Amino acid sequence: MEDNLEKIRRFLDACDSLLSCTYREAEIGISQVLRCLAESEDLKGLFAAVTEEFDYAGTRSFYLRDYPNGRGEAYLPSSRVDALAFVFCLFAEIDSGVVKFKDFLLHYFYGDGSFTASYALFSERIVRPFRDIIRDAYPAACAGYSYKRAAAQPAPRPVGGDLREEMSQKNVVFEGKIITVRCDDAVLPDGRPCKREVVEHPGGASVLCVVDGRAVLVKQFRYAYGEELYEIPAGKLEKGEDPMAAAKRELEEEAGLIAGSLSLMTVLYPSPGYSNEKIYIYEAEGVRAGDAHPDTDEFLKVEYIPFAEACNMVARGEIKDAKTVAALLYYRAKMQ
Repeated sequence: MEDNLEKIRRFLDACDSLLSCTYREAEIGISQVLRCLAESEDLKGLFAAVTEEFDYAGTRSFYLRDYPNGRGEAYLPSSRVDALAFVFCLFAEIDSGVVKFKDFLLHYFYGDGSFTASYALFSERIVRPFRDIIRDAYPAACAGYSYKRAAAQPAPRPVGGDLREEMSQKNVVFEGKIITVRCDDAVLPDGRPCKREVVEHPGGASVLCVVDGRAVLVKQFRYAYGEELYEIPAGKLEKGEDPMAAAKRELEEEAGLIAGSLSLMTVLYPSPGYSNEKIYIYEAEGVRAGDAHPDTDEFLKVEYIPFAEACNMVARGEIKDAKTVAALLYYRAKMQ
């Protein structure tokens, strides 16, 4: 009896591995589950009993509803017995090569253009209930087993190791004039699949100019926020453009000032949670008057604000733009 419980534990462990692997590893994981199944007489008997009168083709057709575009939605059979038999028959088909697992995901779960998300859906709707049916049928096999502890705690996180996430597939969903939006398939440091939404941005260059103790700021309406904001002169980088040259250009175009020299203060990552945008912040020195000529769709007002007052405006929440806040505080720290 004890030996058979150990075989059931190995079976549950194989199911757990299938839940945590990537869709590329799924066919190997399914084969491992079936091998563990074949080792246990109790499990083989359970499957034989529930599949003896099971109409696999009919249930498959009913629960996997096709749509005209060739993709569908998978529904877990409402009967636990049907669910058990359904998964067993599906796994057997995949293991024997009758059904290719990737094709199965493409046809029934590939709703958002992501195999990783499709596999996560398959795991939650099919594999996890399948495993839980076996767990409930053989509670003695789970007594003191690591599976129960793993279910009660979050997945382990790496400690002091590599925190890097790897992209497994790039998925572009939108390409605009300035930004490109992606919804990538990626892999976490502990091997679990995930989705990462990324806004690609060419980056920007900005410049802090302090003339006679006054910070040169431009005030303009920002559509996304619906507000007028104070900002240091700045603009997006053209493809392959040198950030320093862009900063010099923006200072002249927006503020009508020509910098004698520029030095890099810092590089700002304004929204690292979802964007790869980098903003280069320069300090201008030796400025002289030039001719302002903003872009045709830019409407702005240039203001010279005493530097101390500009810092107070940051403290009062009147200056909210991230690059401007960073530039003013960085400059103040440098001067102290």
